[in-house]
Amino acid sequence: MSETSSSRTNRRLTARHACHLTVRYRLGKDWHPATAMDLSMRGCRLRLGEDLPRGVAVSVAFESPPVDGRTLEVECAGAVIWSRREGLSFQSGIHFEDSPDELEQILNAVA
Repeated sequence: MSETSSSRTNRRLTARHACHLTVRYRLGKDWHPATAMDLSMRGCRLRLGEDLPRGVAVSVAFESPPVDGRTLEVECAGAVIWSRREGLSFQSGIHFEDSPDELEQILNAVA
């Protein structure tokens, strides 16, 4: 009996959680709207209106859903690791350089 193995491996270090958060990302000095489609402590997938070049530096600003009338905001610096057209928009994978503690609170709020 022979064993088969996939030539593709899962390179993610943490599981991503599906979400639908309105976010914004900074490319250079300008902020742009986007939607986070999934989120983890190390990255996210954004649906946005432009094709981002692989390797470009971005910052993503997240805001938690309101809990007890309060929202939590956090900005994560990262880099684009992939980008592709999906229908009329684009999707990009962002890998975060660092994972602030506030990001875990936002993850818990959307999970």
